[in-house]
Amino acid sequence: ELPVYPTWIRSGRIFVFWLLAAATIVVGAAIGVVWLPGLLVCALALPFLYIAIVLAWTSHRLGPRGDDVQGRIHQLLIDSVGRDGRLLDVGCGSGQLLVRFAKSNPGEYVGVDYWGADWEYSRAQAERNAALEGVSGIRFLHGSASKLPLENAHFGRVVSSLTFHEVRDVQDKTRCIEEALRVLEHGGRFAFIDLFDDPKFFKSRQMVLDAVRLNGGKIDTAQSLSQVIELRFPLNLAKVLKYAVAISGSRQQQPKQ
Repeated sequence: ELPVYPTWIRSGRIFVFWLLAAATIVVGAAIGVVWLPGLLVCALALPFLYIAIVLAWTSHRLGPRGDDVQGRIHQLLIDSVGRDGRLLDVGCGSGQLLVRFAKSNPGEYVGVDYWGADWEYSRAQAERNAALEGVSGIRFLHGSASKLPLENAHFGRVVSSLTFHEVRDVQDKTRCIEEALRVLEHGGRFAFIDLFDDPKFFKSRQMVLDAVRLNGGKIDTAQSLSQVIELRFPLNLAKVLKYAVAISGSRQQQPKQ
């Protein structure tokens, strides 16, 4: 048995759009048999085809058989927080990033995820992946990024990748930043990658940076992901990673007032 690490694109969603496109073409062709202009109905499949192609292509680019952008994002997080201290991954998904951390440097690792029913991975799968990879020292906890089930200042490192914007139990997504920094010890390192430039989720990047500073964070870098990793089509689209930003730094001794 091999570990399973899906990309961030749900394969079920891709299948739905392929199915809608195919069904529309079949209906149009059936109408066209008895009424030739009915073939125009097939044109309605174009939006579904476009979305299906973009989603499938995005998944390919993210995965190891494509540009391995998901793996490169993980490596960016690893490089940003170093090798020392307990580590928390907020939104750990299938556990892939934690396994990479544990393989490179044994230690204490914790992953928190809500594992909603519409995602293709679960806590059981994450635990199974870690077991199959032969790594130890990883715990997986169920919880929301807006209210982490963890004590204050417990971790030397905290990372999160494309999770905060997915949190649905709070309107203000910067609450997740507050929580991530709450559990980070003084002097600890953090690295967050999310759609911080997307106004649908965050009012502005400046608001995000202010939230980091107000909660005791000292920012070392804040760059669009495209400045760090090449994002080829369709990853550079607004619906994909165009608005992704990488922020890293450390927690100061005292939060700014």
